[in-house]
Amino acid sequence: MTAGEQLQHYLERFFALRQHGDDAIFVARLRRLQDWQGERLRHTHAHLLDDPVTAEGIRFLLDEVYGGRELLPVAREIRRALPKAMKLLPDKVMATSAAALEAAILTQELDEAVTDILGDQLDQPIDEATYLAGFRQPSHHDDRQRQLQLVAELGHRLDRYIRSRMLHATFRMVRKPAHAAGFANLYDFMDRSFRVMKPVPSVGLLLEQLAAREDAIMEKVFACHPSPFEN
Repeated sequence: MTAGEQLQHYLERFFALRQHGDDAIFVARLRRLQDWQGERLRHTHAHLLDDPVTAEGIRFLLDEVYGGRELLPVAREIRRALPKAMKLLPDKVMATSAAALEAAILTQELDEAVTDILGDQLDQPIDEATYLAGFRQPSHHDDRQRQLQLVAELGHRLDRYIRSRMLHATFRMVRKPAHAAGFANLYDFMDRSFRVMKPVPSVGLLLEQLAAREDAIMEKVFACHPSPFEN
């Protein structure tokens, strides 16, 4: 599929998410689950958040890509005028947007599935045992592996952009036209992702290492390890 076709497909999945409906109880439960997971991720990868070279990039991934709450205005812009965006923004940038969107959507779909499984247990403070019971679903194993694969691949896509002076210059040139055409949220989201990752020597290697750490944790969870989140 072209980058445009990929984006269209992922947009359909994004707007089909239950969190965009009017079930306030479900959304509140989902947010509690995601807040718990966010804290766990910050604890697991504290060394990256403590490193000034990687801190801003990892914080962007955890807060804006993983949480997905910043993606709604971006998705609305793309849905409104995707053909215009494809003509205005470089194809490689749009392909990177598609990869980031797929990773974020798959994460949201898995979180919604766990929220459904745990149900009213999420109305109380979440403990590790409750979380693991929701996470440890054999039917989710392949999707979780795909999720981590996408994260690692996204790093290499960002590397190719960050190290390409020509692509970087082209992206900078279309800033004003993109804003004027109504793509301020999309442009600024991608611009932030490129900017915060620029200090990292190799974003691909960084996200490969992060994904490998999460994969090891996932396998311990599915193997019923007593302390899967400990080193």
